[in-house]
Amino acid sequence: MVMPAHVAELCPQCGADVRASGTRCESCGFYLPAAPAPRTGPPMARPLAPKDDSQRTTVAVLSIGAFVVLGLVVAGLLIGLREPVEVAKPPAVAAPTASASAGPSRLEPSSLFAEAKKQASAWHGDAVLVSVAVSAVDAGGVAPDGSVEFVYARPSTQRFTGGADTGSERLLLRSSAGGLTKSEQRAAKALVAPEPNCLFEDAWNAAQRAGAAADGRLRLRYGWSDKHARPVWEVQSADGETLKRLDGVSCSILTR
Repeated sequence: MVMPAHVAELCPQCGADVRASGTRCESCGFYLPAAPAPRTGPPMARPLAPKDDSQRTTVAVLSIGAFVVLGLVVAGLLIGLREPVEVAKPPAVAAPTASASAGPSRLEPSSLFAEAKKQASAWHGDAVLVSVAVSAVDAGGVAPDGSVEFVYARPSTQRFTGGADTGSERLLLRSSAGGLTKSEQRAAKALVAPEPNCLFEDAWNAAQRAGAAADGRLRLRYGWSDKHARPVWEVQSADGETLKRLDGVSCSILTR
C-alpha cells in the first residue's frame, strides 16, 4: 500500500512525526510501511492506441471494384461500336459439265496396248504379238469412229524373236467402248513382231511430217517386214495402198 506523501510523514497509528523514525514509530513503536522508491528513469511513453485499418481496406476494395466496372463498360462500348467484318467467301467452283461442242472421246492405241498384253498373257503364257492395226486415222489420231485391233499368236517354237514363225492359233483383241473384246481363230502361220519401240502416236506424227495426208480415211498397220528385216509401221490408204513405211524401232521413214 502506497501512502500519500503528507500521510507518509505521520504515523498511521498515533499521528506522530515519523520522518526521522526509520521503520518504527518512535512514539508508539508501529512498524511503518516502506515508502516506494523514487522513479529515477525517464517517464514511460504512453502506448498508442492501435490504428483501425478497416476503413482504409474498405476504400481500396471500393476503388478496385470501380475500376473493374469502368473497364467492363468501356469494353462493351468498344464492341458495340465496332463494325462487323464480313469474311470473304471463296468463289464457288462450278461443277465440270460436258461441253456441248466436245466430241466423243478418242481411242489411244498406246494406252490400250498394256491391256492387250495382259489379256494375251492370260490366254497363253508365251503369246507373241503378230500385228497392230489402227483404222480411221486423222490429224488428231484415231477418229471417234475408228478402231484398234491387236493380233497375238502362240509360238510354234522356242524362238520368240522378230521374224520367227508362229502357230496357227490366234487371239484377236478389238477396241470396243474404251475396252477390248476378244475372239479366237485359226489362220496360216505368221511372223513374230516384237513390241513396238516406236509407238503409234510417234509413228503417226513422223508420217504427217513426211507428208501423209490426215484426211481421216488412213490406216496404220504394225508388223514384221521380211523385205526390211525389221518391224515396220505402214501408212495405208482406204483401198489398201501403202503410202509410207516407218521403222518400228526408230520411227524413221523407210525409202526402199
